[in-house]
Amino acid sequence: MSRSRRHVFFVLFFLVFACSIHAQNRSVNDKIKPAFEKYFGLPRASLFLHLNKNAFVQGEHLWFKGYLYNRLKALPFDEPVNLYVGIYDDDGNQIKQHLFISKDGYSQGQIKIDSTLKKGRYYLKAYTSWMRNFKEDDAFTQQFTVLGEAVVSGKASSDARYDIQFLPEGGHWVTDVQGVLGIKAIDEKGKSVAFLSGVIRNQKGEKVSSFVTNQFGLAKVTMVPAKGDTFWASVQTGNGSTKRIALPKAAELGLALSVKNIADNRIMILVGTNAQTKKQIGSKPHSILIHRDGLLKNVEVTFAKEDHYVSHILEKKEFHKGMNVITLVDYKGDPIAERLFFNFDRVQDEVIKAAVKSAGKDSLSIVLSSFKEAEVSSLSISVLPKETKAYQNDFNIESSFLVKPYLKGFVENLRYYFEERSKVKESEFDLLLLTQGWSKYDWENIYGDPLEKRYDFRTGIDVLGQINSALPKKSQLLLYSGKNTNPQIVSTDQGLQLFSLNNYYFEDGEELRLTILNRRGDLERPNLYLRTDTGAIEDKIYELYPKGFDNLIAPKFNSVAVNDFVLPDNTIALEEVIVSEDRRKKKITTPVIPERKIKKMTLQTERLFPNLIDLIRSNGFNVWEMPNTGYDRIRITTKRPLVFSLTQPSPILYIDDVRYSDFNILLDFKSTKIESYFIDRSGNGEPGGAGGVIRVYTRKEGEMGASGSQKPDRKTKFFTHKLSGGFTTLKKYYTPKYRSFVDDSFQNFGTIHWEPNLALDANGKGEFKIYNAGLQEMILYIEGMHTDGTLFSSKKVLKVSLNQ
Repeated sequence: MSRSRRHVFFVLFFLVFACSIHAQNRSVNDKIKPAFEKYFGLPRASLFLHLNKNAFVQGEHLWFKGYLYNRLKALPFDEPVNLYVGIYDDDGNQIKQHLFISKDGYSQGQIKIDSTLKKGRYYLKAYTSWMRNFKEDDAFTQQFTVLGEAVVSGKASSDARYDIQFLPEGGHWVTDVQGVLGIKAIDEKGKSVAFLSGVIRNQKGEKVSSFVTNQFGLAKVTMVPAKGDTFWASVQTGNGSTKRIALPKAAELGLALSVKNIADNRIMILVGTNAQTKKQIGSKPHSILIHRDGLLKNVEVTFAKEDHYVSHILEKKEFHKGMNVITLVDYKGDPIAERLFFNFDRVQDEVIKAAVKSAGKDSLSIVLSSFKEAEVSSLSISVLPKETKAYQNDFNIESSFLVKPYLKGFVENLRYYFEERSKVKESEFDLLLLTQGWSKYDWENIYGDPLEKRYDFRTGIDVLGQINSALPKKSQLLLYSGKNTNPQIVSTDQGLQLFSLNNYYFEDGEELRLTILNRRGDLERPNLYLRTDTGAIEDKIYELYPKGFDNLIAPKFNSVAVNDFVLPDNTIALEEVIVSEDRRKKKITTPVIPERKIKKMTLQTERLFPNLIDLIRSNGFNVWEMPNTGYDRIRITTKRPLVFSLTQPSPILYIDDVRYSDFNILLDFKSTKIESYFIDRSGNGEPGGAGGVIRVYTRKEGEMGASGSQKPDRKTKFFTHKLSGGFTTLKKYYTPKYRSFVDDSFQNFGTIHWEPNLALDANGKGEFKIYNAGLQEMILYIEGMHTDGTLFSSKKVLKVSLNQ
């Protein structure tokens, strides 16, 4: 071989060799990224309900504030959507469901703890229709208790029925590779076993390691299992007996994944294997994926010739905000190991201060302040006695939005790690994530068929109807609904006689009344079929708390205290929607017309002007009646001279606030039908009102004319449908009438105040008033969200000075 040919051969060999060493994992671009784009293409939202407490007696209300959060954008979910909030029994079966609305990422409401909710444990579940598009359950679920004659105390188990699990970090424990075993100890109720000590020994009985669980029953040990080794642990149970547990056997082949915090701002990701596995995988490329909700970063894994470990040291700023899913994948893109890591450095820890500004005989004024100056922040605050046992909510807003969507199964007291954050709590939280294993996202689903958008953002209630007999010619179908919507003309499909009213806000129990307005102006009862669709479903909760798990530690609460804890409600609760006493006679009027300008129909006017067109003519309008000349059988124009128009314009006509495009309805329209009217030749400043404006309000069914000559029509002229499952009417919070504010019952389970919508101003301050129950100390549970996505969660003990 010539020298030149040997040189070419050497160069080609070097290039091929170099490429084989530094080969990239093509599956990342070819398989993983396209799968992520399809699976995470639809935006996901998380929901948190801040409950005022979670232990109640019959007669109280469960009050809540809802927060809806776009996880990818880390911002409030600002689309208006229906919020479905249900109550479920201890087995997860739905008992009742309520409908609320979420706007700009916020909602609020209340549910009465009535006599149908007997003593026991229940679940509150909230979701949106959009959440039903995803295979992961993103609904919010929280357990609560209705107190009765006795409350089971959450005492630690004293028998030996402990479940102690040894969980390899990343899901793999491999021989001859340094690995970390997470340890989780729970009792027969699923509650953690704190401060449980244990010793790990090998098959020879030699002590290899030891551990002590923390307050949540968690610990970890680092070991290097040799081929053929077996291990077991011995622990001392609560009754003094010794329990022996076999550790899982290490695999002879595999790769182990470990994540370590090596400095305040640096994290090491370590991948290890043994000689036998390394020989098998050869030069096939592997990758470490750092991802969340479709966000993806990747790091290549290449073992040097003599090394069995590959480490990557990354600064925390290179990780995503909050939760990171770290997955080791092979050259085909198949996942091998997975570990959750939470990046606290990119999560703001907002500090809120609370102080009593002033104290009166019946009320206290409280000021909250934050160091964050912002345009809008909405907070909710539950004010309870300092010794309360009634606030045992498992989540706060941070753990609900930043953690819960990625965890599988039940996690005890997740909010603890985000209250008064510290390096110790961050370390404890990382230990929790180590024992969690793989994230909630299933890789088979990610690689499976793309998600389809089957459910939209439901907003409001849809009314669907069919008219069973054809509408008479020149007649219209009218809808008279409840207090929040004006009467309107309903458009129908002329061929099928179908109609639909979409995205309406109807409250539960409201009456929808429909009638036919014929060409003579008379009302007729329509023959129709009607149904409403709120988007709610009857479902079941499948991921329940461990049976027998008790998160409520209660002192003695006897039957007398329960029965008299909340006295019968003999006060009137103020509602957000104020309704006058004479609601039946209340007319819906345009806000631009003062009520004093609306004239009542009198006996004299009825006699002078028997028909409405006579009354209109007398108020300075030209009126032509042409009943046999086609469509415009009545024509009305103003008599006012207008310099800017060559023709005299027509006035705008409203009947019961429904605008009409022509005047044909005025044919044979008797004045006895009129309850009040407003006629203005100038147009009252309304757009398009140069020809004037005419507003007529008719009498309700059965009401007589001013002369008393009109007899009530015994045959109803309306099709009436009472709405079931509509929006729950919002109430303003009021403090229940407790038997006493000083006894143990109130101190442990009473409520002082609930503030669902406190807005902090541009300086980060907000003020609200509470009832002065005469207590010297109270506790405030504060949750909130800013328009830029910043989350607030704080627990403050508030002291009331005797000098205030």
